[in-house]
Amino acid sequence: MKISVFPNMKNDRVPPLTKDIVSILEGLGAEVYIASCGKEQYSFENCEDFLNLCDIAVAVGGDGTTLNVAKRAAIANKPTLGINGGRLGFMSGLEKNELNMLEMLVNGDYLIEKRMMLKATLYNMHNEMLGKYHCLNDAVITRGDLSRLIDIHVTENGREITNTRADGMIVATPTGSTAYSMAAGGPVVIPDNSCFVITPICPHSLINRSIVLSSDKSIEMTVSNDVNNQAFLSIDGSTSIPIDSNNRIEITTSKYSAKLIKLKPENFYEILNKKLIERRN
Repeated sequence: MKISVFPNMKNDRVPPLTKDIVSILEGLGAEVYIASCGKEQYSFENCEDFLNLCDIAVAVGGDGTTLNVAKRAAIANKPTLGINGGRLGFMSGLEKNELNMLEMLVNGDYLIEKRMMLKATLYNMHNEMLGKYHCLNDAVITRGDLSRLIDIHVTENGREITNTRADGMIVATPTGSTAYSMAAGGPVVIPDNSCFVITPICPHSLINRSIVLSSDKSIEMTVSNDVNNQAFLSIDGSTSIPIDSNNRIEITTSKYSAKLIKLKPENFYEILNKKLIERRN
């Protein structure tokens, strides 16, 4: 079995953990490749080459590392195991004290959990495509540095959902429902569902409610902001694209699905409660 390891070496806890992981995998007869960190956060040099080499991708770090590796692995149709070297680890399949379970990975004794992804497509005023982005967590419209609200218009298949003045708007997958959307007051959705969660960020309103739509819908968002307040489209918290009132963002279900390896029988609710308790401590 060929395994590519993607360690976030910028995290001080990851280098010794990676050394142990590689030693165990090689001891079990796996052929192991180790990717080097790129200049940008959670990025890796020649990531696609390492994914093409392997049967399985192993991400070592926090949720940000697992998220970005799993998203790229989805495009290469490779499964991903996250090993938690960070803090929360909602997406991790193993903790650092569970490395003995790597034998199950090499033996193929695991389950694959498919996670829905979304596609955000950016258009200009002439309906020309400016960019296409695949997200595992969320696509977020946010205001710029100035403390000024922006007006966000959201429609579904041409029908108005909301016209909100707020700091921003989050469109999350079920996987992303435990990330920024949850922090903004959105609902937690079990990750094997297929839906969009639309959550406003600090809306200027007495009512602050999320909206959940089935994944077969097409969502469009436009922004109105003054010339001194630049708005941005953020993709999974790592890519940021400036947008203005001439732009239109279309959100649909991606043709790709992330494949996360599960070695343990834990259910989602146990993980959620355990991680949130750890966060409070």
